[in-house]
Amino acid sequence: MKQDVGLTTALRAPVQGRSKASYERMLAAAEALLIAQGSDDFTLQEVSKKGKVSIGSIYNRFEGKEALLHAVHLRVLERVDNQMEQRLDAARKGATNLQQLVVALIEAVAETLRDHADILRPMMQRASVDPLVAANGKASYAATANAVQQALLLHADEIRQPDPIVAVDSVYRVLYAAIARYLGFGTYAEAAREGEWATLKRDLGLMIAAFLSSDIVL
Repeated sequence: MKQDVGLTTALRAPVQGRSKASYERMLAAAEALLIAQGSDDFTLQEVSKKGKVSIGSIYNRFEGKEALLHAVHLRVLERVDNQMEQRLDAARKGATNLQQLVVALIEAVAETLRDHADILRPMMQRASVDPLVAANGKASYAATANAVQQALLLHADEIRQPDPIVAVDSVYRVLYAAIARYLGFGTYAEAAREGEWATLKRDLGLMIAAFLSSDIVL
């Protein structure tokens, strides 16, 4: 995914030696605090202590806490996007028909988001007040949505909906909303982990496959 230039230009990442190791500890410490606290309500002093780096070193790399959070967000999105891309590609290559593909795509999306749910939750909270974080999050969402939709359209001959493009767009919206609700993303925090995870994935597969295979128009 192409990241927003407004974030990348704010970072001064070293490329080697002790400076790189120190920089990585800063990011790792901030990410760990985000996960542990479930929000970005921590100080740079806490980052300094946890990462075993001086406050001066942090300010040498970042203009302040906001820039540090931007760097963490970029690193998280890169990790999520790379894993998502690999799993979606494997799902696409391993399926021989639409039904198999639906199941494989749901597994790829659901498990990737769950793998990173603890860090994605606080970052999504940050997105509600940070336009740059929000823009990059939306771009990541769009990239995954497009990959899923294009994979489904490879089996367009099995899709009986009158407009396959509209149908696969609706499919991803429903899929993401259901997974996001279960994982407690954004406004769904209070609904986290309602029901059984395996049952949710199975039922999503059944519903999506049935929808795409149906030519009923209401």
